[in-house]
Parts: sequence; C-alpha cells; structure tokens
Amino acid sequence: MAGPRAHFSRISGFTLVEAMVALVIFSAAAMGIYSWINTNLISLNRLAAVAESEFVVDSAVERLKLIDLRDETEGSFNVAGYQVEWRAALVEPWRQGKTQQGAIGLYDFGLYDIHLELFKDSRAQGAYQYRHTAWHQARQFKLEGDDEF
Repeated sequence: MAGPRAHFSRISGFTLVEAMVALVIFSAAAMGIYSWINTNLISLNRLAAVAESEFVVDSAVERLKLIDLRDETEGSFNVAGYQVEWRAALVEPWRQGKTQQGAIGLYDFGLYDIHLELFKDSRAQGAYQYRHTAWHQARQFKLEGDDEF
C-alpha cells in the first residue's frame, strides 16, 4: 500500500523550508518598503519646516522694510509662532541719491547688513543674513522759481 501514500506526499503543500524562505523574502521586502516610507516622511517633515521658515523670513524681511534703520538697528518680533531677532549694521554710509541726469535726487540711500535669527519654543531654528538698501526722502521737489515749497 505504498502507492496512495507516496502519491499523497508528492501533492502536499509547501515544506517548512519553502515557507521560511518565502517569509524571509517577504520580510526583506517589507523592511525595504518601510525604510523608504520612513525616509520620505522625514523628508516631508524637513520640507515643511523649510517652507515654514521661508514664510517667516519673507514676512520678517517685509516687516523690516517698514522700519527706519537710521533710528532703530536691532529688535525682535513674532511671526507665525517664531520669535525673530534682528540686527542691522550700516555697511555703506548714507549718500545722496542722484537722478539719471546726475542731479541730486530727492532721496538719500544707505546700505545695511541685516542679520536675522529665528527661534521657536526658545530653540534656534536658523540664522539668515541679507543686505538691504534703506532710503528716506531728504529733500522736497521744487520747481525753479517756485517759492511755495
């Protein structure tokens, strides 16, 4: 009666070794996919932080355009949950502006080196530096022979 038993052993399913090899291959593939997903999530978080800090820096630069740097050379303010500390140093002294024809213009200009530091939850998030041309109207427009101004 060896016939039916021999036939049964030939048509049986996976052996234990085949099942273990399949599990090892599946586990290796799953670990690779998990690692890839984890790396992508870390990259997304970093990208979100960079985008947020870019928004904060852009907002800070726009706000500093409204400040008269002749009177105020440092300070701090809040933007979107970030504490922005800034310092301005005059790089080039104030100069009279000139028109295209070479005449003295209405405005004087100064070049400043601006240093920004971003803090969130009392931890430093980044430092940025840029140059800014500040201006102010130093003279009034006056036509020849016009004494009203």
